[in-house]
Amino acid sequence: MLKNLLTLTLVSLFISLPVFGKEAATKTSPKVEMQETIDELVKIVNKYSGDAQIDERRKNMRLVIEPKFDFDEMAKRSLGAKWKTITPAQQKEFVSLFSELLAKTYLARIENVEEGMVTIKEEKIKFPKALVKTTVDYKGDLFPIDYKLVNKTGETWRVYDVIIENIGLVANYRNEFAGIIRKEQFSGLLERLKEKNAKTS
Repeated sequence: MLKNLLTLTLVSLFISLPVFGKEAATKTSPKVEMQETIDELVKIVNKYSGDAQIDERRKNMRLVIEPKFDFDEMAKRSLGAKWKTITPAQQKEFVSLFSELLAKTYLARIENVEEGMVTIKEEKIKFPKALVKTTVDYKGDLFPIDYKLVNKTGETWRVYDVIIENIGLVANYRNEFAGIIRKEQFSGLLERLKEKNAKTS
């Protein structure tokens, strides 16, 4: 189910936001940018702790994470061949709904990120793409999280897929969305995403 997929993949989706690079082509290294992102999230959680500051906390965390994920690319890949059959207006609406759902679901689940939760295991770079392997320590349980990233500008590196225990986020979405589209058409998928966004705090 869409709900279970989101819960599984977004528990630690943004905790270890990796940004990678090729020294000859980019200004900073993957580890440097990743550490900066994690540090920013930890600072926000510490500054806006408690239920009374939940809105301010999530707003500021979202400002940090949004530039680090290529939601357009993730949305396009999650629809597969269907992406080319829908109108530009439908593409725009889908990207907006898809991005909103990812961000809101994530922010509701990683508000207790702490220093030392994420360990960078290794990175493999084949410009303009790369793979960054990490381990997330969540309440004593270790989760291997691999990130696929792309550099489209020569400077900025952004996540376009997340692999959890050899299961890809984009591939799972593609299968889930394809099933919904077969039964309810593309308009049905849009309605499903709207409903999910309305329910996700």
